[in-house]
Amino acid sequence: MSERIVVFDIEVLNQDPTSICAIGIVELVDQEVQSTYYSLIKPKNLSYDMYRYKVHKIKSQSLIHERSFDEVWKEVKHYFDKSIVVAHDIQGDMLYLRETLKSYHIPYPTLQMSCTHVLAHLIYPCLKKYNLKELSKMNGFDFQAHHALEDAKATAHLLIEMLHKKNIHTLVQLHQLYHLDFGEMKQNYYRNIISPESASQLLEMNQKEDAFLYHQSICFTGKLSMPKEILEEKTKGVSALYSHQVSHQTNYLVVGKNGFYKVRFGNKNKKVQKALQLIKQGQDLKIIHENEYLQLLEAKK
Repeated sequence: MSERIVVFDIEVLNQDPTSICAIGIVELVDQEVQSTYYSLIKPKNLSYDMYRYKVHKIKSQSLIHERSFDEVWKEVKHYFDKSIVVAHDIQGDMLYLRETLKSYHIPYPTLQMSCTHVLAHLIYPCLKKYNLKELSKMNGFDFQAHHALEDAKATAHLLIEMLHKKNIHTLVQLHQLYHLDFGEMKQNYYRNIISPESASQLLEMNQKEDAFLYHQSICFTGKLSMPKEILEEKTKGVSALYSHQVSHQTNYLVVGKNGFYKVRFGNKNKKVQKALQLIKQGQDLKIIHENEYLQLLEAKK
C-alpha cells in the first residue's frame, strides 16, 4: 500500500500565534514528490515584528491584498485531513496552526504527526546541531532557509535521506524501528509527538510496551514523598519519559502528596498553571496525585 506524507512549514508575522503569513507544502507518495503548494496569507494581526522580519523578510504591507487564512485553508485542507503530517518543528508549527484554526472556528483535521527534528536525534544521535540548515548541509542539500516552501522541500529531502540511511521504505516502519509513537490530532483532541530533547531516552530504555505509561511524558512538581531521582528511575523502568518542564508533550503532571491540595488547587505553582492552560487548549494532559502515579507505575495496558 502506498504511503502518503504531507510535509509543511509555516512562517508567522509576529508574536501573535495566529499570525500565519506563509505556508509551504510538499506532498510525498512513496518518497516521490507528487505536488507542492505555496501561498502568502494575510493574518488578522498585521503588526510589525523586527525579529520575525529578519527571519523571513515578509513585510506587513506586502500582505494587505493577500487572502486570509480561512480562504487558503479551503485549498490546503485536503493535504492535512487523514494524512501523516511532518514538519521539522512540528510542535511549534502545529501550535500556530491550532491557534489559527480556533481563531476562525475551523474544526481540527484528523491526522497523525511526525517530526524530522525528533527523528534526526534518533538517527544521528551525536550531532551538536539539529537545525534544518545544518542537517541539510550534512546531507548535501542547499536551500533558501526561512521561505516556507523551501523549508518544506528541505524537510522532505531530509526525511527521505533518513529513510534511505536506515534502509526503510516507509515512515511507519521508521517509527516502529524506534518505538516512536506518532502525534495525533482530530476534532477537539490533540496529542503531540515527544520532544526532540526526550528522543535520546528512547535509545536508552528497555521497551515495555505492555506498561500503562509506555512512552507517556511525565513531569513532577510539589513536595514528593521520595527523591525525584528515584521517581525518574521508576519512570524510565516502565518505558515512560520524564521531563523537567510542562510542555506540549506532557501527558501527566504528577503533584507530590505532601501539600497536594495547596499546589494543585492554588494559583502559584507555575507548572500547574501551564498544565491547566494546555488542558484548556485541548491537550491530552492529566494532573494527578503522587499516590495515583505510583499505582499507574504498576498498571498494565
